[in-house]
Amino acid sequence: MRLHDLLRIDENEIVHIPEPGFSDQGMCEQSARYRYEIVRSGITFDDVIRVETDAGLPGLAISMHSEGQDFWLVFADIIHRDPDFADRATMLCKQSNNVRIVETTSSLFMDAIIEYYSLMLVNRMLCGKCMHGKKSFGSIFSKSRADRLEALLKTIEQSDDIDFAGMDVLEICCGNGMATIALRQLGCDPVCLDSDKCAVCEGLEHGVLLPHRSMVLDATQISPFFEAGSFDCVAGFMLGAIYPFNKDVWKRIMAESIVPLREGGLLVFTVHKNEEIVILKEVMDELGMIGRVIDNRDDAGMYDQWVYVGQKHRIQNLM
Repeated sequence: MRLHDLLRIDENEIVHIPEPGFSDQGMCEQSARYRYEIVRSGITFDDVIRVETDAGLPGLAISMHSEGQDFWLVFADIIHRDPDFADRATMLCKQSNNVRIVETTSSLFMDAIIEYYSLMLVNRMLCGKCMHGKKSFGSIFSKSRADRLEALLKTIEQSDDIDFAGMDVLEICCGNGMATIALRQLGCDPVCLDSDKCAVCEGLEHGVLLPHRSMVLDATQISPFFEAGSFDCVAGFMLGAIYPFNKDVWKRIMAESIVPLREGGLLVFTVHKNEEIVILKEVMDELGMIGRVIDNRDDAGMYDQWVYVGQKHRIQNLM
């Protein structure tokens, strides 16, 4: 596990992050309570590990013993950035017999946190009793769909003079990663997110989604988790049903998706119906994006029938 490597601890040692899911890192309420109670208790630890980067102190690991078990309690402050984190960390270090510092980068620490939750998810440790058995690869993933989508993306590469392999891509609404296969076939290594944890779990257990690049996160909550201008492309394939009555929801999702996109960055979204692409184009026009619609219909009439390709040209108040 990346977190073990980063902390330089044995792979058999237990690691625990207080927040129950990756999305909870946006507020870190559980972690704040834990830190407060531990400082107030005044207990002494054998070891504390400070995770330091050029940007500051994004993490702290404390050696704990509870209910007959030894483990490392890890606090991450890379997303929420609590103004009291550094002070609490200093107090906790004073309660330790030994303080060790590990130096890393913010991106490597983020990868480690993302991977932690992915592995917990795929090992059925982030939900109640799982009633879903593992399905065969062929029963849930379509090679023909991936190949057809790859062909579409190659066409966009040629028309827009781009190379997906050299781009930092954020894939929203990734589901189980069926479309992610096409991106990877083009040499792209996207960051993927979806609010459906069962779908993400399915992609992880088949190796289609990578643990350190995939997360359970609602697309209406993207901006707190990614810095503005950090991606060259934001994509989403076979977005959920788009209707006039939920247009405002999709406008919020698109606005959130635009925030981490750099100026001049590419937007690629596919939907099933013409009515959906019409609404999506209206939404993107309202958000100030410049884009076009591609008719990608085939005889099967199933996946990626209509395509929106756009570009971010200016920063503005999107919400």
